[in-house]
Amino acid sequence: MHRPKDRVPITPATKVADLLDSWPELEEVLIAQTPAFRRLRNPVLRRTVARVATLEQAAGVGGVSVRALVTALRQAAGMPEDAATPPKAEGGATVEPAWVGSARGIDTIDAEALLDAGEVPLGRVNESARRLGEGEALLVLTSFHPVPLKDTLERQGFRVFVREKGPSRFETVVTRGTGS
Repeated sequence: MHRPKDRVPITPATKVADLLDSWPELEEVLIAQTPAFRRLRNPVLRRTVARVATLEQAAGVGGVSVRALVTALRQAAGMPEDAATPPKAEGGATVEPAWVGSARGIDTIDAEALLDAGEVPLGRVNESARRLGEGEALLVLTSFHPVPLKDTLERQGFRVFVREKGPSRFETVVTRGTGS
């Protein structure tokens, strides 16, 4: 068991795995915030996605306010709420970039089916994205807003656009290149 001074701080920048390693008693509090977090019980996701995803990214995936998530975790840990780092400003409605409509689809990955099979979709998505040619697109289907996936692909130089198709239905379009 960690002594309180050895524990990681609970902020939007805290990695999910670091939080759960340092504060194991907060697992159920985290999972209770949104049904999307129940997948954190999957050991494969716990060893992979949770190691790179921050609480801010997890909040985006779960469709909850990062402030509310951090506040709930801090309260459960017996920490003052007012020390929570405020979230980044959230923008308004997103306009679909022109490149989305002009891209030709070459592959569709159902991330839900992969997650249900115990596989982390990121490897399959990276593999398909690397094979994209000019003007080609990859479509990734999820039941959550895939913030860590989007961030990872953008850091690799891909253009990424996420659109909500309905309750718990998101499509992520990925193409080569940069810009909007």
